[in-house]
Amino acid sequence: MKSPKVYTALNAVTATTTSEEFYIGDFKRVAFLFRRADHKAGSTEFTINQGFSAEAGTMPTMTASNMLIINVANDNSQSAYTHSSVVLAANGDGFAWLDPSCAATHVSVTATETTDGTHSAYIIGWED
Repeated sequence: MKSPKVYTALNAVTATTTSEEFYIGDFKRVAFLFRRADHKAGSTEFTINQGFSAEAGTMPTMTASNMLIINVANDNSQSAYTHSSVVLAANGDGFAWLDPSCAATHVSVTATETTDGTHSAYIIGWED
């Protein structure tokens, strides 16, 4: 297995911010690591925008994604459930996968701040 590629989408931003678009078309698996720091009150909601372009070099129209599989406990009777966001209300990290059935070639990340904190987001992709 090749090492994953890691992109910093947001680096300790302190206000509601949307990242640039990142090309993920070569990845077979995509994960997101979201981080909230300097928490005093409020929360950060991390959302993903996705798009698909069949032509190299053509930027797609980005649309809000509801295709995140988040790291929550379930039992064997449940299947993967997709979500639209990951919310962090304290210092810490959240982790999510882009549903493998999603045919996106580009993604961006938005951190929506409520009250305070610093917000970071990383995109992790595997080609194999």
